[in-house]
Formats: sequence, C-alpha cells, structure tokens
Amino acid sequence: MRIQDFTKYLDQLLFASQYQDFCVNGLNVEASKKVNKVLTGVSLRESLIDKAIEIGADCIIVHHPHGFWDNESKILTGSLGRKVQKLMQHSISLYAFHLPLDGHPEIGNNAIIASKLGFEHIEGFISAGKEVTVGCIAGLKEPIPVETFIAKVEQVFPYPIQHQLLFGKKEIQKIGICSGGGTSGIDEAYDLGVDLYFTGEIKEQTPIFIEEDARNLVACGHHRTEIFGVQALAQKIKADLNLPAVFWNIDNLV
Repeated sequence: MRIQDFTKYLDQLLFASQYQDFCVNGLNVEASKKVNKVLTGVSLRESLIDKAIEIGADCIIVHHPHGFWDNESKILTGSLGRKVQKLMQHSISLYAFHLPLDGHPEIGNNAIIASKLGFEHIEGFISAGKEVTVGCIAGLKEPIPVETFIAKVEQVFPYPIQHQLLFGKKEIQKIGICSGGGTSGIDEAYDLGVDLYFTGEIKEQTPIFIEEDARNLVACGHHRTEIFGVQALAQKIKADLNLPAVFWNIDNLV
C-alpha cells in the first residue's frame, strides 16, 4: 500500500488533526514509499524496532513517540540517533498517535477499558481539541459493591493493581476512565457524578486529595492501561485494509 494512502487512512480513522497534543500525530519518519507489514507497540524503543526487523515489518505505529515529543530536542544523537538510523537503514517508517488512541470511541484505550470492565460508554470528558475528548465516562444499569469492581479490574489487568484508594462510596455504578497519566481529569469526572476514577499513574499529592475528598481511585499503571489502543489498531488495520499487522507488548513495569 502506498504510504500516502496509509497515512490518509490513519489520519481519518483517528481524527488526528482535531487533537491538540504534545507530539505530531501521524507520520514521524518516512523510510519507505510503501507499507506492507505493520507492527504496533505502546512506546518507541529500540527493542520494538528490533522486533520489526525480525518479523519483516516496514512500518511501526506507537502511542508514545519517545524522542519526538514537542518538548524534546529531536537532535539525532545518542539512543534517538541509533533508533532513527535503524529505521532508515531497514526502511521502516514510524507513526505516532497519542491522544487520538486514548480518546477514540471505538479503538481508544479508555473506551476499550470501559468495555472490558463491563461498563457502557456514556460520554467523553477532558477536552483535547475540536469536538474531541480523551476520557470516558461509563456506567452500569445497577450498582455493584466496590469489592466486585476491584475483582473485575484484577481479571482485566493480570498485574497487581498499583493503587487502590477507596475512601468514597461503597457501591460503584458510574466511573471515569483516563488511561496513562490521567489525574488531571479527576475533578471533572467527579463533577459529572462518578463513583470511582480509574487511571494509569498518579501524582504524589493524589492520595491526599482522594482521602480528604472521600473519593475512590484505582490506578493500574501508565503503560499497562495503554496497550489496548495500539492492539485494537493492529486488528482494525488487518480487517479494513487486509494488511498484515501485529501488536507486540514490551512491558515496562509501570
């Protein structure tokens, strides 16, 4: 497939131009004029490029374009230089989609987490640009004990829950979800009437405010709450384009 056509497909699928983000969403490194096999992963790292070389992929799509964030120098020295050199030497193009793969209503991290936990999407929250949001407010028809919710989380995430801050309601019916570093959305979610906030990582002051405001929060790790979007994107590419696409998870313990 021509890389121009693949770029257009991804941009339209993920509403990339509508997001105000911390990186360029879309094509970051053009190393070939065609896309024949895709590898997706959470973060740009040398071992992911090595995997692409191993399986013969000529395109990588990541959620975290480390080295290409807006506040990074992008000078091609050190590890970033090695990674870009490998990409170019092996004709592997690189795409990144950050907030679009959090907020997408079908294949976004937060929509998928809601579905896996058995909740139905109600609305988005945390504005991220032109009529797009990042977080997901989701609900159940009937409330469940908070212990039952925790058991659901433990089924979906095969790692120990990193933080259980349970100072609020004892029954859960409506939750706010923002994967990764989503603590900035806590107040907005609670203003929308949630019983619990679900995210990836928290800040030092978060436990203090959650306890003092009698709220509930569960955090399961930044990386570990953001595997779902890139995994679903690989499946979507295969289904829509009949193009080989593989997700590869390299856990980074957070």
